[in-house]
Amino acid sequence: MNAVTNRAAAFLLLMSLSACGGRDLSGPPELRAGRDECAECGMIVADERACAALLVEIEGRREYRLFDDLGCLVDFIDAHSVAGQVLEGWAVDHTDGEWLPLKGAHYLLADSRRLMTPMGSGFVAYADPAAALRGTAEFGGSVASFDDLADARRAWRASLHSGIANQEPDHDD
Repeated sequence: MNAVTNRAAAFLLLMSLSACGGRDLSGPPELRAGRDECAECGMIVADERACAALLVEIEGRREYRLFDDLGCLVDFIDAHSVAGQVLEGWAVDHTDGEWLPLKGAHYLLADSRRLMTPMGSGFVAYADPAAALRGTAEFGGSVASFDDLADARRAWRASLHSGIANQEPDHDD
C-alpha cells in the first residue's frame, strides 16, 4: 500500500508540474511592478504607465517579454528580429493602467523633456484618441499609430549615429 501511495503521489506531482509548464499563455501578462525586468535594457519595470509587453513563441514555447518603456519594445523588436515570433503585444494605457493591444492604441510621441518615461523615449499609449490629443497639450509632441512610433524611434536612433542630433529625442512636429 505504501508503494501505491508513493506512485500516486509521484503521478499527481508530475501532472501538476506538467500542467504548469505546459499551459498555453495568452492575453496580456500579469505585471509585477518592482519585480519584473525589462527584456531590452534589464531595468526593473517601475513605472507601469509607460510599459509594454510581447507574447512570443520561441522553439514552440510561449513566453512574455516585458518592457519598462515603449522605446525598449521597439528596440527589442529591431535588435532581435522577433517579428515572425510575436503572437500578441500590448501597451499600458497611460490614463488608467489597463493593457491595450499594440496595434489598437493611440500613441503620444511627447517631448521627452516634458514627459519622462523610464528610458527617455517620451512614448505613452492611450485607448482614447482624445486623451492622446490632450496629452499633446500637456507634454507637447504628436499622436501616432504603432507603426509611426516604431518609425520615430528608428529615425531618432539613426540620427544619434549620424552625429547630427542632440542626445534628447524630439518628437515635436
